Amino acid sequence: MRRSLQAVVLLAAIATVAVGVGAFALMTDSPGDANDPATTDPPTVDDDASVEQFESDAAFESYVREAQRDSGGIFGGVVTFQGGAEVAVETADASVARGEAGGAGGASDTRISETNVQVGGVAEPDRLQTGQQTLFYADGRYWGGGYVREDGYGRTRIIDASDPAAPDLIGGIDDSGQLLLVNDTLVVLSNERVTGYDVSDRENPEQVWEVGLNAHIQTARMTEGRLVLVLQQGVTLDGPCPIEPFTDRPGTACTDVYHPGADADASVTYTVVSMDPHTGDEHDRVTFLGTRQHSATYVTNDSVYLTYTQRVPYAETYQAYLQGSDLLDERAHDRLDELATYDLTASARMTELHALVQDWLARQPADERQQLREDLQSGYTEYVDERKRDLLRSGIVRIDRDGDSLSVAETGSVPGRPLNQWALDEHEGTLRIATTVDPRGATSVNDVYTLDGSLEIQGSARNMGETEQIYSVRFEGDTAYVVTFRQIDPFYTLDLSDPENPEIQGELKLPGFSRYLHPLSEDRVLGIGEEDGQVKATVFDVSDPENPTVAESRILDARWSAVAQTHHAFLYDQRHDVFFLPTERGGYVFDTELNQQAFVRTDSPATRAAYVGDYLYVFSNDGLTVVDEETWEPVSELPFDRVDAEQPTEPVEEPAGPEPRPVDSDADEPNAPDEPVWPVEPVDAEWPAGPPEAAQ
Repeated sequence: MRRSLQAVVLLAAIATVAVGVGAFALMTDSPGDANDPATTDPPTVDDDASVEQFESDAAFESYVREAQRDSGGIFGGVVTFQGGAEVAVETADASVARGEAGGAGGASDTRISETNVQVGGVAEPDRLQTGQQTLFYADGRYWGGGYVREDGYGRTRIIDASDPAAPDLIGGIDDSGQLLLVNDTLVVLSNERVTGYDVSDRENPEQVWEVGLNAHIQTARMTEGRLVLVLQQGVTLDGPCPIEPFTDRPGTACTDVYHPGADADASVTYTVVSMDPHTGDEHDRVTFLGTRQHSATYVTNDSVYLTYTQRVPYAETYQAYLQGSDLLDERAHDRLDELATYDLTASARMTELHALVQDWLARQPADERQQLREDLQSGYTEYVDERKRDLLRSGIVRIDRDGDSLSVAETGSVPGRPLNQWALDEHEGTLRIATTVDPRGATSVNDVYTLDGSLEIQGSARNMGETEQIYSVRFEGDTAYVVTFRQIDPFYTLDLSDPENPEIQGELKLPGFSRYLHPLSEDRVLGIGEEDGQVKATVFDVSDPENPTVAESRILDARWSAVAQTHHAFLYDQRHDVFFLPTERGGYVFDTELNQQAFVRTDSPATRAAYVGDYLYVFSNDGLTVVDEETWEPVSELPFDRVDAEQPTEPVEEPAGPEPRPVDSDADEPNAPDEPVWPVEPVDAEWPAGPPEAAQ
């Protein structure tokens, strides 16, 4: 039986949708009507589509075949951990200090930091995890935010920190990847499998379960003792059913797969799975048919929010504009009406439209052609600008978790596209989402929307950063901070206390951009980003939200930081009022006034840091250095034995700029607008004679 859900969002439930040409009706007005723009309805993204399940395997195959024909093929692609593009961090106390009894080495409470996460109580995977007086650190090669594991390469180190000043390497696991820790179970997520280890005996960890993957892990979370995986898998027409994300478990019948009612590029499936991390047993799953590009996933204790982006294909927008243009002659409009009846792919349609325009120009007087060409282009820009929020929208689906069960609860949509997980936030029953609205040909703008429990839009604050795109977002209670960038960095403060009337309060422009935001207090926000190719730290004074100012600013002697790639690389220590910033040369320690307290040199790029008691642990792939936080002097080192002698000597985390814009299946969809380029690898340079200093 066919079951339907009202939704603009379940298109892939996580994916950026490149909607096929057949998804929207093209205009077929007569030439006379076409000359009157007022009578031509422009193409729009349907904001009230239905989502349903397939009636049969044949219906699934037919849907996929038609969708892929329109979109130009299958684009499965490798999906990596979402953390690779996420840049903001939780509140000032996100790195929770756990007061644990015992300890030695000068620490009375043996507090230990945790992974920076977005939502309290929802653990995120990272290469460093901390337990009671124990740290787990996975080495390996990291590229573009995702873990790349090669056979025989990579190891997870187990470090005893019962004496914080002198940690000891007590064991390890010949497995590496992103880690999640719950009680005495360590879950290792790699490209090929998910594995659970019993680490109750730290010196002798034991593998308890393993499940192989046919799919890529898009993201993962641990909440209330349950492991939640989001898996992406390419779709083929050669035996597409059932959907089998795991190598050794039953698949999902095609009649249980959700899909959008409207036609769309159906290139991948997304499966949300709830599992027991201690046994690997699967509780429940929900599977969606979608497209190759993901937009954002946001997870709370009770829900998983998935978004996808719908764009009206450029060919349809351009044809609709031409049909409403009074510049074209009757012959051109006759040809447009003829093209509207053809079943063409997007690229074929654009070829025909370009030929039509060139034929029309050839019929015009030679001395008028350039002006006509410019008039046609400026007219298109105006046409798209007036309709941009109808041409690019993001669907949202909320999957609720009730114990071990998963169910699709609510759906909705907003104009634009979110940057990453930090662009969404749930607060007192209201979902807030920040988006960039930039369909092809339009002047980009940036908005913040508030939605109620049914995912209906309550209010919006619009038109921030014209010609720019969002680079970072941070929601903090009734306040939002948004950074946009193209050539300068506008930093915005927003008041969201009234969800029906969100308000832009203040704006500050400064050189460079902030890619990561972290509230230090009610009145101060830290931004980490770049200026002129160098890492930059900025403290914003937001005590007067209508007039934010720069309290402090430093440009570092570094051109790369893992913080640009993932918020997990950032550490804030409230007790000592300092933060750690890893770079290609080592790790900086600054206080919240941006006074440099220490620089910890590492032989390979610094990757992570943690505090244990009053000691700072600075990690690289070669080992860790322990620093006394009272004196800021190194007190010990713990080298790692290298198991990768045949591998490159400097595994690195690839610095990342902003996520690429979602791209339509149209071959001529443009790349992202002008944006700074981060280096692919840390600089291979001689070490400085002394610790580098941060420049004013």
